[in-house]
Amino acid sequence: MPGETFVLGEQKVRPDVYVRWHNAGGVRVVTGTVGIVAAVIKSSWGPLGEVITMESPGDIAGKFGSGDGPDTIREIFMGGASTVLAVRAGTGGSEAKVELDDDADPTPVKVVRLLTKYPTTRPFTVTIRDSLEDAAMRELLLHENTRQLERITFAKGEDEPDQLVEAVNAGSKYLKAVKLADGSGTLAEALDAPLADGADPTVTGSDYADAFEKLERKFFDVIVVDSEDTGVHASLQSFVGRMISEGGGRIIGVVGEPTSVPFGTRKTNAKGFNDFAIVYVGNGFETASGPVGGAKAAARVAGIIAASPYNASMTHVPITGSIGVVGELTNAQYKEAIQSGMLTFSLNPDGQAQIDYGINTKVTLLADEDEGWKKIRRTRTRFELIDRVVYTLHPYLGKWTNNEDGRAFVITIANGIIQTMIREGGLESGQLIVDPDNPPQGDSAWFRFTDLVDLDSIEKLYLDFGFQFSPTV
Repeated sequence: MPGETFVLGEQKVRPDVYVRWHNAGGVRVVTGTVGIVAAVIKSSWGPLGEVITMESPGDIAGKFGSGDGPDTIREIFMGGASTVLAVRAGTGGSEAKVELDDDADPTPVKVVRLLTKYPTTRPFTVTIRDSLEDAAMRELLLHENTRQLERITFAKGEDEPDQLVEAVNAGSKYLKAVKLADGSGTLAEALDAPLADGADPTVTGSDYADAFEKLERKFFDVIVVDSEDTGVHASLQSFVGRMISEGGGRIIGVVGEPTSVPFGTRKTNAKGFNDFAIVYVGNGFETASGPVGGAKAAARVAGIIAASPYNASMTHVPITGSIGVVGELTNAQYKEAIQSGMLTFSLNPDGQAQIDYGINTKVTLLADEDEGWKKIRRTRTRFELIDRVVYTLHPYLGKWTNNEDGRAFVITIANGIIQTMIREGGLESGQLIVDPDNPPQGDSAWFRFTDLVDLDSIEKLYLDFGFQFSPTV
């Protein structure tokens, strides 16, 4: 019957019309991640060494409490990130606790111990009282300072310690409970009894390094820390480099130091990275709530990078909510900062802080690097192309024969990705070919990208005005 299928290269015996089909490049293209930032922080709340996913700044207080670490996450969201993967770093610490008495008279017995779920110094207090709504119920109120965090009800009667322990362990986001004794069976009232003896974990440079490992199998665009310690920054650079070299992800790390660090030291520290995957933020910006600098300014930049399209320039991006610059530089200093690979903020004509120049810390090029690696935009474009090609082709390993037909599939898919990125304004040209210097062998095939030109933004305009005093005759 007409339409019988054939295998490429096969010659049939009978005359007929034979058909076959192949994938001409219509595969699902896998793009890089967008809008996801990882953060390693110190905090007064949350599990240690676990990756916590947040999709709203409203999640921060409940999951990490308050302080510099949570504020760093808040700056990431302010920059426009859609998701933050945060890890609380540290070891040790202790849970805060309080022990509740029964109502025995004259010698009360401690019947229930309440403990915080995590090591913390948060100033929690608890109140035990009769319910104001139901005479058959009692309630536990948990406060932090004057803010009520939880209200947990439990049955009134002769087994209140058991009822409270069950209700707390089943429904509290903050507390866990242990029964100590039966006692009289009825709990004594308590008013703002403090949970005491809590301690936050200690956090060292090695704790940050341990926390980085928890992020190894996660997908994100940018990573920051809440630390301004240069040792932690070096550890972050090492982690970013390992993720890139081992195929764990093409990511960018962002660090910052406050303007209290001498300008010359900041220049030296920025230049010391010399890394296209590290951005160093060297000053800060002013808001109505106060100055933002150092690690928090770095977090804002991280959020902006992650939220922006891969082909968007960071140069002159305004900082939302800013009203000035912290540590504004002279014209000569701005030039010195650029030459040192330091990203800085300057004032735009509207009086807002803006990213002065969208650069990373790459200042000295290696033999296989070009000037494009010094720009955040072009580095992200190159990362995007690599990710799209790698992640799109990877599922097909072992499914194509290493012949002209199979290699044509690879070329068709990769060149289709390039054409898409040309239409998106990320690339100007490029194509994939079989490497003429390395012919295919066995299960290996070598390919080479040629004429690959990624685009930059117009960031420097040179205008030549030809004025005349009077018309020439």
